[in-house]
Amino acid sequence: MRRLRRPRPVALLVAGLATAALGVVACYTNTYDGQNAGATVGSSTCFVGVEWRGEPGVFTSCDGTDPDAKPRPTGTPDTVTAYNDGFIDGRADAMGDDNRDGRVDEDESGWDCRTMGNRVCGGDVPPECQDAGEAVQLCVTVASRPAYGWTNPSGSRVENPDGHAQVRDLEEKPGTPDFTAALRALDEEYREHSPRA
Repeated sequence: MRRLRRPRPVALLVAGLATAALGVVACYTNTYDGQNAGATVGSSTCFVGVEWRGEPGVFTSCDGTDPDAKPRPTGTPDTVTAYNDGFIDGRADAMGDDNRDGRVDEDESGWDCRTMGNRVCGGDVPPECQDAGEAVQLCVTVASRPAYGWTNPSGSRVENPDGHAQVRDLEEKPGTPDFTAALRALDEEYREHSPRA
């Protein structure tokens, strides 16, 4: 029968140090993705790195910078703003955001009044419909109609003024559900009695 040898103290020490070293390396390893994907081992100021995308290779740095990284803008906040503004300007120009606030508002170059918002173009909204809220399109339709009339079965004649006067004469407050209901009633009456409807 063969007798097992006891591990020597030096072998135990080497194995322990190797395990500790791997633990330290794991704690100080950082991976990153992007144009130059890779990994670094070391502290934030002194490390060894390997990149496998962009410009593959091994590098070392003890000043905290990646030698392959693109230069970052330095200087005043104005310099940083000017540097970043290139992306913002290009995106804003492409979408028509004239004031560069991140959204296209009415009357900016990217606004399409036929498909955006209430789908009523700026100069086409009469003063009677300015506060109509969600009913602005119906209000503009009713206000744009000419005067019309019809003859009742009894023979009496009914005359209605043009749409602007009808909307102005409504007692309901613009923007309320009652105002919308009154506009629908005027629209229905016009469709029922106008000669062109």
